[in-house]
Amino acid sequence: MALSLHALVRIYGEVKSNPPFQNAAGVAVLTDTSKPYPVAPLTYIPTNDLKIWPLQNGVLMGNTYVYSVLELPPTGTNHNTVKLATDQSATAVAAGAS
Repeated sequence: MALSLHALVRIYGEVKSNPPFQNAAGVAVLTDTSKPYPVAPLTYIPTNDLKIWPLQNGVLMGNTYVYSVLELPPTGTNHNTVKLATDQSATAVAAGAS
């Protein structure tokens, strides 16, 4: 059994749009299909095959600015990736893996 690295992040919601998360002018945006959570739980995210999408200057989700989108690979019977928004930068998520 192989060991897996995890990062502890606070999740502010689910992102339904697809990358790149920016408009034609290059400004970071998330579409209206994003779903903010009522509370932002601390969660351990496995870093195996994790894609991290930075959001330059942050994007307002609910009442908090988020700075990156974490794209988790499909697992089990789920055939689609799951994209979650966090208030940590892409660098902080990558550095926090342990």
